[in-house]
Amino acid sequence: MIHIPAVDQAFLLLLIVLVLGTCLVRAFWELEQVRARRIASAPRGRTTKRE
Repeated sequence: MIHIPAVDQAFLLLLIVLVLGTCLVRAFWELEQVRARRIASAPRGRTTKRE
């Protein structure tokens, strides 16, 4: 088995956490952008259905 020093393990762990955190933030950002665009493009006025 390959032995990786503790400092290198800590660095790799921080790097992985940083990359995954960035991906999560970007995914939520994209979802919010889509939601905001959908709200902005919704027709103004009443949205109730007529019977």
